[in-house]
Amino acid sequence: MPRMADADPALRCAIFVDFDNMVSALREGAGPEVARRFAEAPEQWLGWLGQGQPRRMLLRRCYMNPAGYLEDADGVRRYFSAFRHAFMAAGFEVVDCPRLTRLKNAADLRIALDVMDALHSPMARIDEFTLLSSDADFVPLLLRLRAADRATRLVAHPDVGRVVRGAADEVVGVDMLAEALGWQRPLADPEGEAVTEAVRAAMQVAGGPVHLPDLGQVVLERTGLTLRGSDYAGHGSLDALLEAAGGYVRQDGPGGGYVLRTEWADQAAEFAAPEAAAEAGAEPPIDPSNSA
Repeated sequence: MPRMADADPALRCAIFVDFDNMVSALREGAGPEVARRFAEAPEQWLGWLGQGQPRRMLLRRCYMNPAGYLEDADGVRRYFSAFRHAFMAAGFEVVDCPRLTRLKNAADLRIALDVMDALHSPMARIDEFTLLSSDADFVPLLLRLRAADRATRLVAHPDVGRVVRGAADEVVGVDMLAEALGWQRPLADPEGEAVTEAVRAAMQVAGGPVHLPDLGQVVLERTGLTLRGSDYAGHGSLDALLEAAGGYVRQDGPGGGYVLRTEWADQAAEFAAPEAAAEAGAEPPIDPSNSA
């Protein structure tokens, strides 16, 4: 007779939620109503996250500052402690993380310690770790989990850097989470189309990776709009705008990084820093405003 563990094909999973981080990201990206849905109905998005391969959420933890609050469109504050019961009803253990300083509540450190405890727990092997946070501090933790042969999923801001993306096996954008909670992406408007076209035109004439501030300056000169001020042409994130403009990708680097065509991916390391490019004898990043 096979053991029960052998007969069960479901992934054994653990989920760790940086509540304050997620509520802030959803509020800024999709509005306070969507952030409230996330806080009030965790079973809704938990089921959405569990789609695909069968999963058993053996460990569910939510880390929140009970004194934090979500302010709705009418200026009414709802303190995070009011959402505790909703998470407990969804099977979460809620860990209080009050602020230790004016800006930090140490939730990231608590999560990292608990993840390592779960990794080495003799009670059950965790096959997959899911973290809901846009905190780049988790990169070493994600790499440690990969080295231990564990799968990782990160729910984070869609503009999270390539270093963070490379550390996780799967990255789910907060915008996708917002859509699962009923948010609708704004339709592109003529101004947004103008920004997209300006990005596309600049990249088509560039001869190499384009420094992001230079690309932003070109867009500003041609449209009168900044990339961020246009909400990235209505796409909500820089990565989504670059994909819509022509499948371009962003490379981390100083001053905001660089934008590349996919065929330039092999050159990415040369343009990670101007000093490295100079030492290698490479051409400097392209300023598309000076291109013919």
